[in-house]
Amino acid sequence: MIWRVIGVVSAAALVLAELSARLARMVAEVPGAPSWPWYAVWIAAATVVLVGMLERRAPLFGRVFWRGAADRRLVAITFDDGPSAAYTSAILDILREHEVKATFFVLGVNAQRHPELVTRAAREGHDVGNHGFDHRVLPLGGPRFVRDQIARTSDIIERLTGTRPTLFRASHGWRNPWVNGVARQQGCRVVGWTLGVWDTDRPGAGVIAGRTLIGARNGCVLLLHDGRGIEPAPDASQVVHALPSIIAGLRERGYELVTLSSLIRQTEQPLS
Repeated sequence: MIWRVIGVVSAAALVLAELSARLARMVAEVPGAPSWPWYAVWIAAATVVLVGMLERRAPLFGRVFWRGAADRRLVAITFDDGPSAAYTSAILDILREHEVKATFFVLGVNAQRHPELVTRAAREGHDVGNHGFDHRVLPLGGPRFVRDQIARTSDIIERLTGTRPTLFRASHGWRNPWVNGVARQQGCRVVGWTLGVWDTDRPGAGVIAGRTLIGARNGCVLLLHDGRGIEPAPDASQVVHALPSIIAGLRERGYELVTLSSLIRQTEQPLS
């Protein structure tokens, strides 16, 4: 997927460079004028655009909340790509047992498959955020495509929970010039994450927990997964097995575990 985005943007830059060079030669009436300056300009522009699209924290296409205040020992645990039948249910059980509130960024397709889990997550006090409808990447889509991805999922979440989501996380964190504006129109703030531990690679529950505890810092937004895209039967068992150790380890280090919306509020309000 990433190579498709890079390929399309790069190809567009090369076409624009050649057109610019030809136009410049026509206007200046200098047939032998070199093309390389235009290629350099457009390749540089494409590089900037790609960073804005693919770097989840880049502000080029709008601000993203990706970490909380550095002076508060708060961590927000978040889960992407769910819900999934076996694993979201098990995660909710663990969170309830340990009295932890988390944030679930659900896909519309998966919410339709398992509506009871979306309802349960909201009922038990967790944030339910919007992760798009079917995990399609957004950078190559226009405003209508982006709106459809966000609005369809927000409609589903509102129908299942009675509340329209206020947080949106793009698949892979990838954006384009329309994502932030469309999300805002739909009542959502665009968010990212601070720490990803590559749990979908299934490196082992101990590795997932270890990476989390080593990488966690004040204001950390932790990215985990209770699904894998729109796969109907994903394997998130290692996250389930790692979660009790993550919770215990973070608490031992003095962190308070909060929802992402709570982390945002506590970051943006002044200390009294």
